[in-house]
Amino acid sequence: MQINTNLENLDFYIFGRKPIITALKAGTVSKVFIQHGANGPEIEEILSLSRRKHVPSTVYDRKKFKELTRQVSVSEETHQGVIALKSIGREYTLDELIDLAYENSSLPLLLFLDGIQDPHNFGAIARTAEVGGVNGLLIPTSKNSPITPVAYKTSAGALEHLPHCYIGNFPQDFSHLKERGFWIVGTDAAAEDSYTSFSYDVPLILVIGNEGEGMRPAIRKQCDSIIKIPLLGHIDSLNVSVAAGIIIFEILRQRGSSSNLGSTIKDTYHSTHHLP
Repeated sequence: MQINTNLENLDFYIFGRKPIITALKAGTVSKVFIQHGANGPEIEEILSLSRRKHVPSTVYDRKKFKELTRQVSVSEETHQGVIALKSIGREYTLDELIDLAYENSSLPLLLFLDGIQDPHNFGAIARTAEVGGVNGLLIPTSKNSPITPVAYKTSAGALEHLPHCYIGNFPQDFSHLKERGFWIVGTDAAAEDSYTSFSYDVPLILVIGNEGEGMRPAIRKQCDSIIKIPLLGHIDSLNVSVAAGIIIFEILRQRGSSSNLGSTIKDTYHSTHHLP
């Protein structure tokens, strides 16, 4: 897949009305292109936000807009009559992301995407993560989709609100995360423990593995615990974004009634992290 990225300015093209509205509100858009004849409340909002944010907007006739879509590899079925140029957003260091997570939650939850190569899955996971209270994304520097226009659109703008950092030295980085108080939970269909029997009342790294192969062995070795989602039908797997959503909202459900949580995992966590 071609990634529409200007590497010098760290800008890329995004498309779709709602993602562009989100990016305009966040102040990360530098230019807007609208197809002549595109209309409706969302187009009016895009024009209004562009004026308010002092972002140049240009209306192209159909021929010129179609040429632009070819140049930036956007299909006519997905652009919804508007394309924008935006900055890729800030990339945090690992410690910055950890500090920010603890500032926003006493029980932070970070998502590690291990080998998520389909940008549609990346974006769908990000969308669920943002509404499910995840504090940030950890993205491998290799064998993983980066943040792309397709991922951004699929996330419906959620990637505008989810801080992220890229990591590559897994033993060192995971060791540092554990030193900073995180318990690392992997996901595997062959695990013994169900995701519902787990108590998530500690700072967490949730590892979501590759669409077909799951977690890499090097990542699995770093996990403190591994859980599964029991499956009852004839199909032996879930879409990775669906699986992520199921677990994220179980974490949210449990943390919403923390007085009912079990103590087994918490006690183990405190003993291994030398906490009272």
